[in-house]
Amino acid sequence: MKWDEPPLWPVAAPSLVGFIAACIPHLVDGVPRLFNWDLTTPFLLLVILTPLLFFSPEPAGGSKELIIGANIGMLVAFLPQLIFFPWFIIVILSWIFQSMVVWRKNFPAFRVGTWIGLGSVSGLFMGALFAHFVI
Repeated sequence: MKWDEPPLWPVAAPSLVGFIAACIPHLVDGVPRLFNWDLTTPFLLLVILTPLLFFSPEPAGGSKELIIGANIGMLVAFLPQLIFFPWFIIVILSWIFQSMVVWRKNFPAFRVGTWIGLGSVSGLFMGALFAHFVI
């Protein structure tokens, strides 16, 4: 899928949703923290919300590969964080780089989904930093 102009929704929406999801456990009392880690519950919320990508605008909308790619991208961006703490820096920088390139190329829906998954987990990491230090 290829866009004529840089699209805003695949860059802004996933990262905003991830940012907000990371802030929810700090703003709302009673949100469970699974495995005693602040990011587990927001990550599961992001995984639950990925089927909504089926309703995304054209040319991405209506593709099951987009949803599968987003889930794979989120797992690849999230799971190494459990072992290698600076992993979030690599994820955020790679997502920023891909945001400048992906819209120009004709990538399949699965590849665009991995980009969207990286964006949502990047927002999750940035939101967690914000929530920890500001809220």
